[in-house]
Amino acid sequence: MSQILTDKNQIEQLIEKYIYALNHSKTDMVVPLFTQDGVLMGVDAPTMEGAEQLKAFFDHGFSIIRIEPKIYIDEIVITEDYAFARSHSQVQVTVLQTNVSHSEPNRELFIFKKDGGEWKIARYMFNKAPSSQ
Repeated sequence: MSQILTDKNQIEQLIEKYIYALNHSKTDMVVPLFTQDGVLMGVDAPTMEGAEQLKAFFDHGFSIIRIEPKIYIDEIVITEDYAFARSHSQVQVTVLQTNVSHSEPNRELFIFKKDGGEWKIARYMFNKAPSSQ
């Protein structure tokens, strides 16, 4: 198998681990998927930088909502030590206090970096998809 295919498979598996961790509200599984200096830029939220801020972000989020994303990869582009994936998703969001759920379409941009020979999420941004998509 070519290195590009191997890297693509590893990145797809990393995204699957990310989805699994989100679906199960597992901060301890999400944060290690990021580089130590990982950055998350979410909708209506401050930019989170580094493992400590990521942990606080996910701990807080998981304490108030349950999210169940289905992420569909649109493309993966790989260079030597960096890669990016563009995706779209349908996310079921449940507010824990009220048990009220809604579904929202999102768009995501992942930037990956090889860290000790392993792909990790270096930067992650998501926003709500326009209603026309």
